[in-house]
Amino acid sequence: MSLFEDIDQRERAYALAKTIDDIRLRYGKNSVLRASSHLPRSTARYRNSLTD
Repeated sequence: MSLFEDIDQRERAYALAKTIDDIRLRYGKNSVLRASSHLPRSTARYRNSLTD
Protein backbone atom coordinates (compact mmCIF):
# COMPACT_ATOMS: atom_id res chain seq x y z
CA MET A 1 0.00 0.00 0.00
CA SER A 2 1.00 3.57 -0.55
CA LEU A 3 0.01 6.87 1.00
CA PHE A 4 -0.50 8.28 -2.48
CA GLU A 5 -2.69 5.49 -3.84
CA ASP A 6 -6.47 5.79 -3.92
CA ILE A 7 -7.74 2.71 -2.11
CA ASP A 8 -11.32 3.14 -3.38
CA GLN A 9 -10.10 3.20 -6.98
CA ARG A 10 -7.99 0.10 -6.34
CA GLU A 11 -10.99 -1.76 -4.88
CA ARG A 12 -13.20 -0.76 -7.84
CA ALA A 13 -10.56 -1.98 -10.29
CA TYR A 14 -10.30 -5.29 -8.39
CA ALA A 15 -14.09 -5.71 -8.38
CA LEU A 16 -14.24 -4.97 -12.12
CA ALA A 17 -11.50 -7.50 -12.89
CA LYS A 18 -13.26 -10.13 -10.77
CA THR A 19 -16.57 -9.48 -12.53
CA ILE A 20 -14.95 -9.79 -15.96
CA ASP A 21 -13.30 -13.06 -14.89
CA ASP A 22 -16.66 -14.40 -13.66
CA ILE A 23 -18.34 -13.50 -16.98
CA ARG A 24 -15.56 -15.20 -18.95
CA LEU A 25 -15.82 -18.34 -16.82
CA ARG A 26 -19.57 -18.51 -17.31
CA TYR A 27 -19.91 -17.50 -20.97
CA GLY A 28 -16.50 -18.22 -22.50
CA LYS A 29 -13.33 -16.37 -23.38
CA ASN A 30 -14.84 -14.40 -26.26
CA SER A 31 -17.70 -12.99 -24.18
CA VAL A 32 -15.74 -9.88 -23.11
CA LEU A 33 -13.26 -8.46 -25.61
CA ARG A 34 -11.92 -5.06 -26.57
CA ALA A 35 -13.69 -3.38 -29.46
CA SER A 36 -10.52 -3.63 -31.57
CA SER A 37 -10.82 -7.41 -31.37
CA HIS A 38 -13.81 -7.23 -33.70
CA LEU A 39 -11.88 -5.63 -36.56
CA PRO A 40 -11.35 -7.81 -39.65
CA ARG A 41 -7.57 -8.04 -39.13
CA SER A 42 -7.79 -8.91 -35.44
CA THR A 43 -6.72 -12.38 -34.31
CA ALA A 44 -7.90 -12.35 -30.67
CA ARG A 45 -11.13 -14.30 -31.25
CA TYR A 46 -9.32 -16.84 -33.41
CA ARG A 47 -6.51 -17.30 -30.85
CA ASN A 48 -9.04 -17.79 -28.04
CA SER A 49 -10.68 -20.60 -29.98
CA LEU A 50 -7.34 -22.45 -30.36
CA THR A 51 -6.82 -23.00 -26.64
CA ASP A 52 -10.20 -24.54 -25.82
